[in-house]
Amino acid sequence: MTTGGARPRKILPAGLAGACLAALAAVLVLAGGPSVASAETRGYVISMVHTATYANTDTCPRGYNGGLSDLKVRRLVRRGFSEEEAMAILANGGVDRDGNRVEIAELPELNGVEVNPGNVPVLVSDPQVHTAHGRFAYGFNLNGRVEPDGFENPESGERGVDNRMWRALGCFEVYQVRRPVRPYNEDIAWDTALDAMPAWLMSITGDDLDSDGEVTVAFDRALNVAMRDARGGVLSGATYVVDPDPRSHSVFQGRIENRVLTIEPGDFSIQGESQFYAILRFTGTRLRLEMAEDGSAAGIIGGYQPWRDYFHYLAIRGEENAQVDLAGVYYAMRRLADGVPDPETGENTAISAAYFLEAVPAFHATLSGEVVAESVGSGPPLSGPAVSENVTLDPE
Repeated sequence: MTTGGARPRKILPAGLAGACLAALAAVLVLAGGPSVASAETRGYVISMVHTATYANTDTCPRGYNGGLSDLKVRRLVRRGFSEEEAMAILANGGVDRDGNRVEIAELPELNGVEVNPGNVPVLVSDPQVHTAHGRFAYGFNLNGRVEPDGFENPESGERGVDNRMWRALGCFEVYQVRRPVRPYNEDIAWDTALDAMPAWLMSITGDDLDSDGEVTVAFDRALNVAMRDARGGVLSGATYVVDPDPRSHSVFQGRIENRVLTIEPGDFSIQGESQFYAILRFTGTRLRLEMAEDGSAAGIIGGYQPWRDYFHYLAIRGEENAQVDLAGVYYAMRRLADGVPDPETGENTAISAAYFLEAVPAFHATLSGEVVAESVGSGPPLSGPAVSENVTLDPE
């Protein structure tokens, strides 16, 4: 990771700004030197982020894990009920045909006390959940090798894509979706967090951001929450105050080519909230965003993510809201982890992962009132949680 970024720019009165520019031009003419082009910085606010899913017909050739009801049926069958009896118990609100309440949750004991499997998943035996396979998955080739079980990015065509997070999650019903549909558990969490969690920001600095060239990309957390528009999406052109906390500040060298933004690998970290991602962080971070004419950006961010970070998000939600087998995901992620080995045990602590990311134009400012990034473009008519099928864009 590098450090740096755009220098703060104070807003000057129109007359004073004009005088300064005229004086600078006069000096350059007298000196016989060429004019100096100043870099520009454009600001964005993240309008959506969620696990990059790609459900396909060949994703789960060995079987599906299903949804929450399927999980409950399997647990009752393991306890001696037939599948028919298990389904009848669920249909009857957890009561068997004799009127007895049946405990459906699988609660292990720790020192004689029942505990949530999300808190101590190792107390539950590994249920060996089905994992995702297939040809395609979003993400990046993080290790530089094209391995036999590597995926292919369905949009960029990149081969050898490492995305073992998708392997662990892809055969659960809640993740069996494709963009623009989002995983229900993450969609709800993001929509809720949006009105309470300080916004996530991105800025891009370069000599000419409408042309190909080298740029600097920075991510920060704001001090204010995201602002919504009339359709419930994230408002374009709003102003956000940058949080100076270095824990949420990441800077990368990058490049724009044919309106596609990429970065050099580095470390990424940004603080969230406990009901959403408490923290989103990667090592070996990659980014690929398409820069739209309206000023917005959309694409994928990924890298090696501490797998316990994502499991923490699921455990906080609980099985009812996460809609996964918590112990099954725990063991699958632990088994599939492929990065950042522990120096003492050798166990991989991180898992290759990819997230969809969308951003709309926004102003960035400091607490002292300095504008450090400009909002450029009108932004998209729909963004973030806004649902296109429920909105009439053209009243005519």
